[in-house]
Amino acid sequence: MRLRVRMLGGLMMAGLAGTSLTACQKKLEPSQFVGRWKSSRLSTPLLMRDNGEWEIRSREDAVLQYGVWRLEGQRLVWTLRDAHGRVTHDANDILSVEPRRFVLAERDGGRTSFDRLD
Repeated sequence: MRLRVRMLGGLMMAGLAGTSLTACQKKLEPSQFVGRWKSSRLSTPLLMRDNGEWEIRSREDAVLQYGVWRLEGQRLVWTLRDAHGRVTHDANDILSVEPRRFVLAERDGGRTSFDRLD
């Protein structure tokens, strides 16, 4: 009986601890992602605007790629039109967010980090 009470107490504590961790997570806001970023996968900066547009420009200031972005819970969704006119959506889980950095999980299992430039 004593063992059963300890087990139930331990399970309750584990449940409460899990709840408190979830409750401590802040809701992500689009404003956290607005700005100029250096991606670990790109050689030129990524600009994410507050109106939901994003673009990658060359060193000569020519647009290399552009589209729109949005948050869906704990995911960042990139939308773009490819060279054949097809619209694609790339949803990435957000692994971490700090004031000057965020990290995304890629579909291929890799991670991409973004460091704030401005």
